Amino acid sequence: MKRIIATLLLFSFSTLLYSQNHSVAIKTQAMEMAKALLKKDYTTFTRYIHPEIIKKAGGQKQLIDKMDTINAKSKEFGAEIKKVVIGNPGPVISYKNELQCVLPQTTEMQTVFGKLELETSLIAISNDAGKNWTFIDTSIYNIKDVKTSLPDLSPDLVIPPGKQPKFTPNQ
Repeated sequence: MKRIIATLLLFSFSTLLYSQNHSVAIKTQAMEMAKALLKKDYTTFTRYIHPEIIKKAGGQKQLIDKMDTINAKSKEFGAEIKKVVIGNPGPVISYKNELQCVLPQTTEMQTVFGKLELETSLIAISNDAGKNWTFIDTSIYNIKDVKTSLPDLSPDLVIPPGKQPKFTPNQ
């Protein structure tokens, strides 16, 4: 009986440690992606974007060019991303040789009229047992399009519906 209990405890501890290691890697890499976005280092930023999204944009160079254009237009209108907060990842699901999970993200943007706060979700996917993660921002890419583009997305992945942006006018 003691052996069975010890085995169950060891298994439970291993599973918990396994999940925590993935959570740390997911959050760390998502924060590195966010930091690159804030620095406007789009080359580093696109390393964390899921390859299917890069492909849909026409390739990495085209995606970087689009991001440069969006940044320039945003500046013209006095808008800039000021802060990105990455939340804790949800459960990691193993599905069709991939690890997948969802994690919350809050993006704060300053405009000439005030502060805009967006609460969205990132889908995190790893094809190498959790060593490297790529992300899909559900506020930018329609979830129906994502599911069409990524048929290997687990049906058990819970992706919360988008929330209304919060706007705080300047004083």
